[in-house]
Amino acid sequence: MSRLTSEPTSIQSMDELLAVALAMEKESANRYAALAERMRSAGRLELAGVFDGLVREEARHIDMVVSWSRHASHQPRDIRPADAVPQDVFDDETIGLVSPELVDAYRSFAIAVRNEERAFAFWSYIAAHGASPEIREAAEQMAREELEHAKTLRRERRKAFFKDRRLGPAVREHHDLPSLEMEVCQRLEDHAGSNENRSEYADLALEARMLSLELASDPLQDAPHTGPPPPKSLDALCEWLADYYIDAGEHLPSQTARDRAQALATIAVKRLAVVRALAMK
Repeated sequence: MSRLTSEPTSIQSMDELLAVALAMEKESANRYAALAERMRSAGRLELAGVFDGLVREEARHIDMVVSWSRHASHQPRDIRPADAVPQDVFDDETIGLVSPELVDAYRSFAIAVRNEERAFAFWSYIAAHGASPEIREAAEQMAREELEHAKTLRRERRKAFFKDRRLGPAVREHHDLPSLEMEVCQRLEDHAGSNENRSEYADLALEARMLSLELASDPLQDAPHTGPPPPKSLDALCEWLADYYIDAGEHLPSQTARDRAQALATIAVKRLAVVRALAMK
């Protein structure tokens, strides 16, 4: 069960509780909608559909809170109380910064499950420390809703997991790092030939070429990888290589090999940062 990282502020009235509940659901819906649009723009229509489904679930929760507030003759405020709304319930775990090619349905649902678990923890805390019986009862109902939502998402997460296994079981694969670095080099050289930031791209291309030659003459110690296969786009490939070197730096058997992989990871992480910064210019 995912936990909150800070103690929630006590809620003092039903209006405040309803305002917090509405704000939490709206924030989740907006975040998932932004992720859906990002996946759609990248051509990941199946994943866009996953996030669209999460938006619909959050919209259902919003409708529930609005209906509940009307039934109880309470009107949730449009402005959420900044000292009461939890800042650590929704966390996209940097998925918004990850190349879309490296995101899958299982990871998306797993993030959603953990968000619901934190929301459950928040409302459970309010139920235990509410200022009145009415607030405690309402918080218990919200906690039950979040728990049911988490159960639904866990089922979807399991389906995504077994679907991925049917499509291709996770195996420890060996990858041709010199060829991948040379592919990065060639893509960077293409950018250098058609971009006003040609000198920066050219410098990165030369660096990738040197890494390719180094790895060809002195291969990195056996470093099988269990993550997704190398992607195609420059941004995603740079990110994949950074992840690969980081993983190798943690799991290779010898300290010498780990040190070398960590040095490669440092180069790859800096390269990824520069590639993304240049893409934004």
